[in-house]
Order: sequence, then C-alpha cells, then structure tokens
Amino acid sequence: MTVFDSDSDRGKTMMRSVWVAVAAGLVLMMTGCAAQPVPEGDELYREGEKHYVAMASTMHDIIMDIHAGDWEIPFGGHGAVPGDCDEGVADDGYSFHYRRTVDMVDLVDMDPQTISDRAVAAFTKVGLEPVTSIYGEGGDRPQWNIIAEDDTAGSIFVEIHPAEGWVGASADSPCYPGDSDDLGWMVTDDGNRSNDDVVWQTLPAFEGVDSVPQFYFPAGGPVYFNEDESPVIPQPVVTDPPKAPYGS
Repeated sequence: MTVFDSDSDRGKTMMRSVWVAVAAGLVLMMTGCAAQPVPEGDELYREGEKHYVAMASTMHDIIMDIHAGDWEIPFGGHGAVPGDCDEGVADDGYSFHYRRTVDMVDLVDMDPQTISDRAVAAFTKVGLEPVTSIYGEGGDRPQWNIIAEDDTAGSIFVEIHPAEGWVGASADSPCYPGDSDDLGWMVTDDGNRSNDDVVWQTLPAFEGVDSVPQFYFPAGGPVYFNEDESPVIPQPVVTDPPKAPYGS
C-alpha cells in the first residue's frame, strides 16, 4: 500500500501514472500505424475504386433528386483523378474532389428555397444530416448552403446562387493512404497514352440521369471535349464502364 505524506504527493503520483498511461498509449498507437502497410499496385487501385464509387454514387443520388437532368462537370472536377493529401495518414495520401453545376434556368419552376428543400430531402434520403445556412438573405446576392459530413463521401456541399443563376454540388473525400500519382496513372491509363492523347478530353463534360460512376478512362476511349475545350454534343453515354487491368 502506498502512503502519501500529503495531498500534493498523491496528486504528483497520480499525474505520473496518467503520463505513463498516455505515453504507453502513444507507443501502441504509433506501433499500430507503423504496422499498417500503405497499399500499392492492385490493392491501391481496388481501394481507390471502392472509395470513389461510393462517393460518386452518393453524389449522383443527391444531384438527381435535386434536378434529374444534365449537370456540368467543370475542368478538373470530375473527381475520379485523385489529388495529393496528407491529413490523417502516416505517409503520402490521396483524396477525390467532385464538382458539378447546373444553371438555374434549367430548374423549371423552382425558386431558391424549393431547391434548398430538395437538397435537404436528397441529403436525408441517403442517410445524411444536413445543416442549412442562408447568407445575405434580403439582399441582392443571397446564398443558400447545405452541408453534411459523411464517412465515405467526406464533406458534401450544395450551394445556391440565385443572383449568379447557378447551383453547385461538391464533395471532398477523406484522405486515404497511398500514392496519388501512382493511382492517377492507373485511372487515366497513362502508360498507354501518346503525347497527343489528352486526358481531360476523355473525362465526361456532363453527368446525367443515365451516368454511372466510372473510375477507369483508357487511352482510345470516348472523347467528351473538343480541342477548343467545348463539350462534344451529343455526349457519349457509357452505361457499362470499361474494366481496368488493375485490381484483379
């Protein structure tokens, strides 16, 4: 039995015990992280595809419940080509960034509040708990924001800009362990592309009702943009995405 001469001694001993426990926990946590291998090759592709398809499927359900029509995909906003990140991972990581927009003139008979209500219902339908904020209400440039967090899709955001006449939907995935350059090289089939085979022309310009998540864009596939950066009209429709030679 330990005998304390004073409450101060008791406190010092308890604090030493707490710090020993914290230190032991940190060692175990660091050991556990070190024991987790960073995915490479086929495993990297499999995990990346799983994460992207989950995010893209959720987002497709949301935007189609807001407007069952074509949503424009800005340059660099398709989402399947990963970007660098390092938040919460031991080594290099990757994340996906999904962007879609639609002109409000295409949302027939829908005012901003109706669009916001549809967005909230769409979020709720896929199991999310959205938070809505309205900025500049009563002014000449109001903005509606509907935001939610999801373990698979990450940060999901719908913004309504009536003064500018557009609605945007975006998702930024969590950061996953793995080399983004290696994964992107597989997603865009860089090993089979010639110097004049431009990747951005092979990524869709629109997402519509019949669109399905696609994570592999091989050389020689459909072209969605002309050389002057204008969309190909009509857009190719891929309902059976090509199968990648990775991840098997």
